[in-house]
Order: sequence, then C-alpha cells, then structure tokens
Amino acid sequence: MSSFAVTLSGTWEQPTSSSRVTELYEAHRDGIYRFLVSQGITPGEAQEATQDAFVDLHQAVVKGAFIRSPQAWLYKVASRAVVDYWRRNHKKTEVPLDGDTELCLSAKERSPEEAAEGRQRLRRIAEGLAKLPGEQLLCVQLRMKGLRYREIAEAVGAPVSTVADRLTAAVMFLRQQCQ
Repeated sequence: MSSFAVTLSGTWEQPTSSSRVTELYEAHRDGIYRFLVSQGITPGEAQEATQDAFVDLHQAVVKGAFIRSPQAWLYKVASRAVVDYWRRNHKKTEVPLDGDTELCLSAKERSPEEAAEGRQRLRRIAEGLAKLPGEQLLCVQLRMKGLRYREIAEAVGAPVSTVADRLTAAVMFLRQQCQ
C-alpha cells in the first residue's frame, strides 16, 4: 500500500512515511483543541476529539488519500465533532472568546483614556461575536486561526464565495457594533 505524507507547508508528497502526521500533530494539536473548546465542547471531550482528528488523518494517509490542505482537513473534522457534540447534548451555548482571540483584538494603548477606549471596543467586539450566526462565527474563528478562504471553504463544506460572503457580513456587523 502506498502512503502519502504531509509537509508542514501543507502539501502532500508521495511516497513517504506517515511520520509527517506526527509533525502536523505537534504543529496543530493546540490550535485544534482551543478551537473545539471555543465552540463550547468540554475540555475532556475536546481533547478526545482532537486525538480523533489526528487518528483520522493518519488513517487517511495510510489509505493513500490525497489531502490538499491538512490544516483545513483537520478543522473540517473538528467542525464535524462540534456538530456531533451539540447534537448529542441538545444544548445551545454562547461561544466564549479564547485568549488568542482577545490577544488578536487588543492593541497597545498609550494613555489611560486610550486603554479604557480599547477595552470598551474589545467588549463591543466580543458582544458582537457572540451575536453572530454560527456559520459566520465559525468562518471568523477559522480566519483568525490563519486559514485562507479556500481552506475555510474546505473545512466548512461551503463554496469559497459563501465563505467570503459570511466573512464580509461578519465584518460589517462587527463594525456596526464598534460604532
């Protein structure tokens, strides 16, 4: 059976050993885990879902699958785990901001007034994010994790144009919230 391996740049080479999956695990496990927890999954179940995503990746590699973007593929598996989790638990929840999001949104202020304005702006953005429809919020979170539109489209199972529309709508909504 031929095997495919993933390089850290996100491309597949053939044939190599699946040990490259280990490199991907080291590079992306924390991001996948934080993504799952940010979607309201309990830490224990998020850890299990993270491991399952990498087991699925390894199995796909062993079977000879061609995966254009391993990072997008992993987030797609993680997104499905979120849906499965909420179907099993029949719950709705607010999606909390994780520390990475807050760091991305914060800026260095120079004066106490600017610091207060920055905190107020950040609070309005956080409130706006909590009000976004799930599809838009997911696209925003994946974009903040560094995925490109094509990778987000692959992860959420939607056309690139739909991802662009969702992100545009989210940005417009968040701008309104910050005024």
